[in-house]
Amino acid sequence: MSGSDGGLEEEPELSITLTLRMLMHGKEVGSIIGKKGETVKRIREQSSARITISEGSCPERITTITGSTAAVFHAVSMIAFKLDEDLCAAP
Repeated sequence: MSGSDGGLEEEPELSITLTLRMLMHGKEVGSIIGKKGETVKRIREQSSARITISEGSCPERITTITGSTAAVFHAVSMIAFKLDEDLCAAP
């Protein structure tokens, strides 16, 4: 077979926009935002997801991540890695 996949056609990629909301404690949000917003900016750029964090000084804030399934997955993975990194660095 010359590069054939046996007659199977690839399924077209679905254009699904996913929105995920996470309720986070203030310290966790601070870790995600980073100094002068650098961390959240980097996550936005690298994942291509739209990330918003609710305003306020209440103990819990809402982080909203919107984008393609892959973009949301990448952003959540980066956020989880950052939180784990900061948790391991804490005394």
